[in-house]
This record gives sequence, C-alpha cells and structure tokens, in this order.
Amino acid sequence: MSTPQLLLLVSPDDFLLELARQDAVAAWKRDHPAGEVVPFDEAPPAGRLVQELASPSLFVAERLLVVADARPYLAAGKHAGSDALAKGLEALSFTGVALVLSAVATAAPTGALAEVAAKRGEATFLGLPETPKPWDEARVSREQRGVLAGLVARVAPDLAGHDEIVDALCEAYGFRPRELAKAAERLALSGEPSAAAVRAQAGPGEHPVRELEEALQRRDAKRFARFAGALTAGAVLTNWRGEAVAPDGFGPILAGTAGRLLRQALAVRAHATRAGLAADLDPKRCAGKDWYPRTFKPRLHPRLAKEIESTPDSPLAGMTPWQLHRAFKLGAVYGDGELITALAGLGGSRAERARGSAALAAISVPLLALLSRAGGSSRRTAPSA
Repeated sequence: MSTPQLLLLVSPDDFLLELARQDAVAAWKRDHPAGEVVPFDEAPPAGRLVQELASPSLFVAERLLVVADARPYLAAGKHAGSDALAKGLEALSFTGVALVLSAVATAAPTGALAEVAAKRGEATFLGLPETPKPWDEARVSREQRGVLAGLVARVAPDLAGHDEIVDALCEAYGFRPRELAKAAERLALSGEPSAAAVRAQAGPGEHPVRELEEALQRRDAKRFARFAGALTAGAVLTNWRGEAVAPDGFGPILAGTAGRLLRQALAVRAHATRAGLAADLDPKRCAGKDWYPRTFKPRLHPRLAKEIESTPDSPLAGMTPWQLHRAFKLGAVYGDGELITALAGLGGSRAERARGSAALAAISVPLLALLSRAGGSSRRTAPSA
C-alpha cells in the first residue's frame, strides 16, 4: 500500500493514530528508499510548512514531511493559518514531496483542510466508540469494529479469523486499543485462545446497574444472568452516577431499581390507556430508530404528560420526556398480569434486605421468571384502564 502525497490521519485514540502514522511512513520509505523523512513534533506555522513543501532539497530528490500533532490546523476559524494551509496545499504541485498530518480528535475532520486532503490525497478517520457514561449503553459500529479487528490482525495474526474472539476483545477492551493489543498478544502466546479466555483474562470488571434496566427493556434473561453472574464472580456494581456499590448495598439498589422500573412500567400502561394510547404499547412500534424524536416526543408525550399531571402521586410524576419514553418502551414489553406477579414476587423475596450474593439470588427468582416467560407484550395482555 502506497502513501498518498497528502495524507490526513485523525483518530480519538493516540495509540491507533501512532500506528497508522508509522505505517504511512514505512510505506513511503519502501517506495522511496533514498528519500528523507522530515518530522515535526508540533505544527509549524502554515506559511512555513507550505514553504518547506515548495522548496526542493539540495541533498535528496524526495522528502516526506510528517506533522505528528496537526490539531491546530483542524481548529477551523481558531487558527490563523488553517485556511492559508488549505489554500497552499490546494495550489502545491507535490513534486518530489509528500505530507502526512495526524491529529487526535473525537470526530472526523471537516473544513477546508479536510476537503483539500480528500481531494489531493486521502483523509482517514480511525473511529472508536466513545467511553460510555454510567447511564449510556455503548455499541461498536461495523466501522469501529473493523478498526479494532485490524489492530488484532496486526499484533496477533492468528486470531484474526476467529470472530468470536475478536468480538470478545472488542467488548472487553473496545475503548482502550493499547490494552486490546496487549491482551491479543498475550492470548496468542497462551496457545489456547478462546472468547472465554478473553473474558477470564479481562476479569469481572465493572457492571453498572443500568445493565439491569437493559435486560428488562430487552426482555433478555441471558443478559440478566450474565449481569448477576459477573457480580457473583466479584465484579464491581456501579450506581447511576458511576460510583462503586459495596456488596452490603446490593440489596437496596438492585431491588429498589427493579421495583421502581416495574412500577413505572405498570403505571405507564394505565396512563397510556386512559390517554387513548394503548395501541402504541407495542414493542415493534417502539423499536424504530427514530421513534423517540418522530413519534413519542411530538405525538405521545404531550397526551401522556397531560394525563400524568392529572393523576396525584403517579410513579411517573416529574419524569423528563426521555425518562418517560424509556418507561413507555418498558411497559410495551410486558402485560399487566406479568408486572403485578413480578412485583409481588420481588416484594416477597425481601431482596432489599439481603446482602451480596444473597441479594442477587433473591432478586433473580422473580426477575428470571418474568424475563423467561414467553410473550407478554401489550398485544397479548391489554392494559387495565
């Protein structure tokens, strides 16, 4: 693979960026063994950089200029020379010279410099999923997985063809490429690579209480079992603020969270019925990508909020539109009878008074019964008025 005469590399991760820059330089050296590499650790003024590119060397016929930190050039409107650099590169002949610019940034570059790089050479963004907030669920896109899989193939080629191992590595280390590379190398050297070995090597880690809500939202018994199993194995439980919860506090936070979510789901079903929205309590209707901005917020929320305001002491009182839409989606997955049965089982389990693994065992009985039961959507059990 040859290095283009103008290459702009951008990534949110400095390790990925460094590897890509090294690859570009190595490829250029292979194509130009007698050439010279001129490094710049910091971005020089735009005028000076353009002058360097336009001035032929007296000693070598070909040169590669490498700016390791080109962030100032990407700050459109904030760097006096950014537009000047774009204009200079647009007019440059690139005779006997090439340029690699690399910068750490959270998003793909935009603006004049990015446009010139794409036109005269190549602009590459090595994207990664952002480190999730305690209340977020992160997903690795196909493009992001491709970047991480390429990293695995680079450091441990024997693992590249094993999708389940690559998936496990992405799940465990997807936000930390440097650690992912080291883990892949260790796994390859172990002689017995497997997805289970990846998880064992990574350890139980942290598991936010948000995972309990996600298991209920998706009606996923396996997801809940993995969550409970990880905590039993010693994983750290974190609350909604990302703070660690001591094992003695498992009962109150797990039972309290489950009870609150189920009561809200039951309440939203009743409110939706009185507001004339029972037909919208359908998991398939709620599953659309743009359901929240296009359907729930403009059409369902005003009617639902008005009905809630007229009901004293509603479990949904004071919720934001986003919080209410989550409750609505949860209510769409279950029937009234299922929710009532689960709440009764939860109350009888006394899980809120239990500690550690005992709390997990107590909460698992009613929740696994709820999650494992077939059907139960609003299509099967109509909400009560």
